[in-house]
Amino acid sequence: MPGTGAGWDSILYKVYIIGGIFVIVAVSLGLTFLAPGANEAQSIPLVIGLVTLYVVGILAYWWVQLLFKGYSDPKRMLEEGGEDAPETKSLRSWSKLSEAMTVHGGDIDELKRVEKAALRPVLEWYGWTNVFTLYCMSYPWLVALGFLTPRTHGYFVAGVVGLIIFILVRTYFLLGAGTRAGEHAYLRPLGLAVVEKPTMDFKRMARTVVEGPWGLVAGGAMVLAGTRHDRSVQVVIEGKQNYTMVKAHVPRFTVESREGKLVAGESAPKAVTETLKELRKAKRWVGMELQAGPEGIVVERTPGRKQNMWLYDLWPAERLLEALGED
Repeated sequence: MPGTGAGWDSILYKVYIIGGIFVIVAVSLGLTFLAPGANEAQSIPLVIGLVTLYVVGILAYWWVQLLFKGYSDPKRMLEEGGEDAPETKSLRSWSKLSEAMTVHGGDIDELKRVEKAALRPVLEWYGWTNVFTLYCMSYPWLVALGFLTPRTHGYFVAGVVGLIIFILVRTYFLLGAGTRAGEHAYLRPLGLAVVEKPTMDFKRMARTVVEGPWGLVAGGAMVLAGTRHDRSVQVVIEGKQNYTMVKAHVPRFTVESREGKLVAGESAPKAVTETLKELRKAKRWVGMELQAGPEGIVVERTPGRKQNMWLYDLWPAERLLEALGED
C-alpha cells in the first residue's frame, strides 16, 4: 500500500521528521518572541529535551526497522507468489529480481541466513553511531546541569575525537568482514554457486570452447552452476559476455532482441509468442539472443554497457519454460 514502506517511503515517518522540526522551531521561536520574560533555566532545558526526544525517536525507529521489520521480507514475498516465475514488476531492479527469483525457484531459508549474516555488522555499526550521537547530544545537558566547565571542556572534546577514530577503524574492519562473508553470498539463495574462478591468463580468457550441449568450458571466465525448479542451470560470465543455460526438453525455436523488443522466431510455439507479447521494449533486452531445443534453452548476451546482466537472461528462460509447461 502506498506510503506504508520504511523510512522516507512511510507517510508517518515523513510526518514525524517534518512535524518534529516544526514543533522544535515553533517552541524555540515562541519562547524567544512570545514569552521573552520566560525563565531561561526552564526554557533552555525544554528545547534541549524536545531535541533529545526527537533524535532518540529517530534512532529507536531505525532499531525497530533493522531488528523486526527489515528491508526485504521473504515470508511476505513467498505469500505473494508460489513456484511460478516472478512477475514482470520484479524487473525494476537487479536486487528486486534477485529476491523474487530466490523466492521462485531458489532457497528461501538460505536467503534468511544470508540476510541475518549481513545484518550483524550493520547492527554493530549502527550501535556505535548511536553511541556517538547520544554522546554528542549529552553536551548541552552536561553544560546545563553544570557538569561541564571550561576546565573540563577539553575532556569532552577528546571523547568526541576518540569516538570518531574508533568508529572509523571499526567501520573498516566491519566492511572487510562483510565483504569476505558476503562473497558470492547472493548466489546461494538463487540456488547457484561459483564452480570456476577467473584467472589472469588472458590467452585462456579470450578462448571459449563448447564441448557438447552442456559442457561449456570458459577459460578464465566465472562459471556459475546449480539447480532451480529441478533443472540444471549454468551461467558463464566472461567480461560483459554472458551465456546462460537451462537444461530442459522443449521444441526448437529462437528469440531475438530487436532494439530491445524480444521477438520469437517463426517456428516458436504460440505459448512463447504470447508470453513475449507481455514484455515491453526495454534496454535490458538489448543484445540478447535465445535458442531452444531438446537439450534446453541457451541465452547469449553480447557485450553491452552494463555488466552482470545474466539474471535478466535467466528470468525469460524460466518464464518461457513455465509457459511451455515444462517441468
